[in-house]
Amino acid sequence: MKITFIAGRNFIITEAIKNYAESKLTGLKKYFDAITEIQVTLSAVKSKNGPIQTAEVRVYIDGDLIKAVAVESDLYASIDKVEHILEKQLTKYKEKLRDNNHVNPQTSPKYTKTINYNEEENFIKYEKTSRIIPVSIHPKPMDIEEAILQLETLNKDFYVFTNSETGKMEVVYKKRNGDYGYIRQE
Repeated sequence: MKITFIAGRNFIITEAIKNYAESKLTGLKKYFDAITEIQVTLSAVKSKNGPIQTAEVRVYIDGDLIKAVAVESDLYASIDKVEHILEKQLTKYKEKLRDNNHVNPQTSPKYTKTINYNEEENFIKYEKTSRIIPVSIHPKPMDIEEAILQLETLNKDFYVFTNSETGKMEVVYKKRNGDYGYIRQE
């Protein structure tokens, strides 16, 4: 992890401030291991209300950027505040990555393979179990001709609809020979 310091206009970063900032910001490593670089910009401006000390920190993580800015009357206080802000942001970022890495039914395999070995019989049993993914539909009321048109338009193998004449759920499907099939509820 590389830490670089940038001084604002007419501002000199003393060795004490640099050591304090480094000690605070190296502690961010415990919140996220993949930090590649930290860029610290320190500046000070005089105003009517007193000095305004600003600490801006950019944390680079595998191509992503997390930025925090703190403004206080004391530079050490602004470094403490920016560290606290970054702790929260890094924790939130890590949780976001963890939540996004959970198994997604869209990208997970459609089946699971299990291999069992029986030592007594010296036999390997291979099983392949398919996953069943529930899909909820809300069939629209239409006649059979319109359902076939929807089937062709959506380029599907079958289409579920509610028959506008009977009010019951029905299915039209395309057969291998190019004809259409029709399933109705009795």
